[in-house]
Amino acid sequence: MVTLLAVKRAMNQVLAPIGLKIYGNEVKEGFSRPCFFVNLVPVKSEILKKDTRENSLMVEMVYFSESKTDLENLQMYDTLQGLLTPILVIGTRNLLVQNFRAEVIDELDHIYSVKFDLNFYDEIVDTTPEPDPMETLTIQLGGQ
Repeated sequence: MVTLLAVKRAMNQVLAPIGLKIYGNEVKEGFSRPCFFVNLVPVKSEILKKDTRENSLMVEMVYFSESKTDLENLQMYDTLQGLLTPILVIGTRNLLVQNFRAEVIDELDHIYSVKFDLNFYDEIVDTTPEPDPMETLTIQLGGQ
């Protein structure tokens, strides 16, 4: 099963070689550039059949460049695309990175948002305990 925590850990491992600080979403101010904020947005989790769930997840990396330039943002886009595509390894699973895209979310500070989607299936494990076995069965047939 792919958990959100496992995806977050995998993202931190992939981004580690870049050498930039990765902040949690609870940090609102006082962070230093250059850095990343990584957001996971569950889009859909749908039961397809009794033992299979279809999941869709959007991963967003918000990049705060050091010099606040378009050139830095474009270079980081290329770096991230090289590190993250075509697959993201999460535990023992290889998930296809889809719809890799970017946008400037703050023109003044040149804050860059790079996003991609993950779509995957998970097995639903039935955790219902087994009933106790029947010990004695008495059957009365025909009104006897």
